[in-house]
Amino acid sequence: MSGGDDSADLSEARSDLAAADSQIENLRQALVTNRRIGMAMGILMARARLTEEQAFDRLRQVSQQRNVKLRDLAEQVIYTGDLGQRQD
Repeated sequence: MSGGDDSADLSEARSDLAAADSQIENLRQALVTNRRIGMAMGILMARARLTEEQAFDRLRQVSQQRNVKLRDLAEQVIYTGDLGQRQD
């Protein structure tokens, strides 16, 4: 086995490790986002007496209408307690 093969193997291993680290970070962010959306849904469920499905549908609809990311809208609900609409 030549030194060149070892170098290529090491380079590939480093690349694989970087890709795995990136995937771990993406999954961590997705988990945090999912929890925040769940919190926002809970707030809407309590305040507007919605079911879980209705709360998610409301978040999704407003997100699409305003062209904002669902996670950003969820943060708004967490901090303000509503969607910023008077028909809640």
